[in-house]
Amino acid sequence: MTKTSSNTRGLSVQGKTRKAVAEFIENLLDRKFTDAERSLEGVKGCSFSDEEYKAGYVNALEGLLLTVRSGDERDFLNRNQFTPESLKDYRSKFKGFASSPVRTSWDSGYFDAWSDLIQYKYNTEK
Repeated sequence: MTKTSSNTRGLSVQGKTRKAVAEFIENLLDRKFTDAERSLEGVKGCSFSDEEYKAGYVNALEGLLLTVRSGDERDFLNRNQFTPESLKDYRSKFKGFASSPVRTSWDSGYFDAWSDLIQYKYNTEK
């Protein structure tokens, strides 16, 4: 098993989309914003089973890029000191939001993207 495959374990997306999302998240967390933007374009070019889901997923990734780039300390990602325990808890909460029956496909995509970010952080910080 390669390092990359262990980092992507548990993500909601598969195949080429998973690879593109992992590249985006890695660049985002490393604060390589130009590379993250390029990776985000790759994600936008990937196929998803549902266009509404894709729109929510991509919207979340775009928001994550903006928030990390801003460095605003009031923001969830920028203010939290994540531990393995808190990452597991947040991932569980985002997965719960995504799978709630009252959510639209767009909402599910949005929360799955957040869940994937948290899962990736958890996988790389174990």
